[in-house]
Amino acid sequence: MPKLVIIYGSGFGNTGIMAKAIEEGAKSSGVDVIIKPILDAMPEDVIDADAIAIGTPTYKAAAMPGIVNFVKKLPVSSLKGKVGAAFGSYGWSGEGAGIISEMLKSYGMDMVEPNLRIKRTPEGEGVEVCRELGKLLADKIK
Repeated sequence: MPKLVIIYGSGFGNTGIMAKAIEEGAKSSGVDVIIKPILDAMPEDVIDADAIAIGTPTYKAAAMPGIVNFVKKLPVSSLKGKVGAAFGSYGWSGEGAGIISEMLKSYGMDMVEPNLRIKRTPEGEGVEVCRELGKLLADKIK
């Protein structure tokens, strides 16, 4: 069965809400999903994934430092050609997801564009947009 791995960091829980909604969307489309907060994730978690979604809140006009460090440690040779997505919440400027997307693109991943960014807490329509991203990722790897 195709597999999506979702790794996320979440300072106030908003990006975590997004990650869980992406997981729901992907599972409803019939793919295996592994979801881990950054503190529980290892670079090896992505090796046998067909798609990878990385979530980060924007922190001081950048991606969360722990997420950036995680992405830098990923096994680049196993990422080329895989489907990827970057997502995250933000309060002011929202650059975090774009930074992660550019890093993953540089590793040869086929990124879903545009990056999914939601201001503050995802609710209602925002949660549904996250579920749709999960479905889209699932469709791309089935």
